[in-house]
Amino acid sequence: MTRSVSLAVMTALLTAACGGGTAAPAKADPPAKVANPVGEASLTSVTLSEDAVKRLGIQTATAAVETVQRSRHAGGEIIVPPGGAVTVTAPVSGTLQAPDGVPSPGARVSRGQTIFALYPIQPADRDVQLDSERAAATTEAELALAIQRRQRLERLLADGAASQRSVEEARAQQAVAEANAQAARARAKDLGRSPTGTGGGMAVRSPIAGVLVSITAAPGQTVAASAPLFEVAQAEGLWVKVQVFVGERAGVDRSRPAEIVALGDVPGPAIIAAPVTGPPSADPNTATTDLFYALTAAGNVRAGERVSVRLPLSGSEQGLVVPTAAILYDLNGGSWVYEVTSPTTFVRRRVEIRSQVGDKTLLTRGIDPGTKVVIAGAAELFGTEFGAGK
Repeated sequence: MTRSVSLAVMTALLTAACGGGTAAPAKADPPAKVANPVGEASLTSVTLSEDAVKRLGIQTATAAVETVQRSRHAGGEIIVPPGGAVTVTAPVSGTLQAPDGVPSPGARVSRGQTIFALYPIQPADRDVQLDSERAAATTEAELALAIQRRQRLERLLADGAASQRSVEEARAQQAVAEANAQAARARAKDLGRSPTGTGGGMAVRSPIAGVLVSITAAPGQTVAASAPLFEVAQAEGLWVKVQVFVGERAGVDRSRPAEIVALGDVPGPAIIAAPVTGPPSADPNTATTDLFYALTAAGNVRAGERVSVRLPLSGSEQGLVVPTAAILYDLNGGSWVYEVTSPTTFVRRRVEIRSQVGDKTLLTRGIDPGTKVVIAGAAELFGTEFGAGK
């Protein structure tokens, strides 16, 4: 009986292993699934009424393959040209004063504008002030004597007891005495106002017109000769320095100007910069060499600012071109255009920009030649699609 039970058990096990007589297990549900999937093209489509199209003033253009001048973008730095920044030092030892106040850093200054008044330190002489007062008193007495002598001679001339020549000599002596007295009074007043008690204040002026970069001294401070007082840099005629890989320098067309765009202003108005010859500088660590361009307009840039530079290259190339007005940028920096699929239907297409040349944008991919894109009213379509338009 035991053998019969064992055979039965073995038979059941073999049957289970071979799958005979049993149903297959049910297929497990996927961990996630998308209900009602929608294509990307449906998400980026905008359908308007004919009245809305007229109200938005929709205008279109056709993407076409054109021949454009080759260019490339590079990073640049706005710099002050050589000789455009000056540090002014004290010509002699002395005490600084600023009767009208010192301009704050960042203020515009003109050429020849007085920043400090410097009173030189002279050898100590306790009798300088006393001598000036004594000289003033002496000249005042001489002036009074000259006036009395002139008056006396004029009376004698009226009585016929003096000559005309003597009266003229007396008048000349009075004029000399008046000049000496005036100079002595001014000298005494200057000594009394001088912080060093020796007078002789000199003006320290800005040698160029520009922006006051820094102030390294203060009124009332005694400075040594050659001590730096302030630094001024020119605000106009700035340069941009562009670092270019040494293998690409020969391909840059130095006969044509470059275009400067401030970071964050894309798309924005470009500043034209003419090529100039700068100091021969390079960086061996990055294998780059420096190219210099002079800004033809001031623009909204300042020294030390990083900018984007479009360098013109030699030769030309063909590519798909659309008007720059057709390009839109989203919050993440993605570039888009609106394709016209019907008079009232517009589909937003993602495009990849290769370069921008004036009012034209060269595309790498995204749309095909002959595609109609919106150039006027694209921003309104963008707002309408995301609920910001009316």
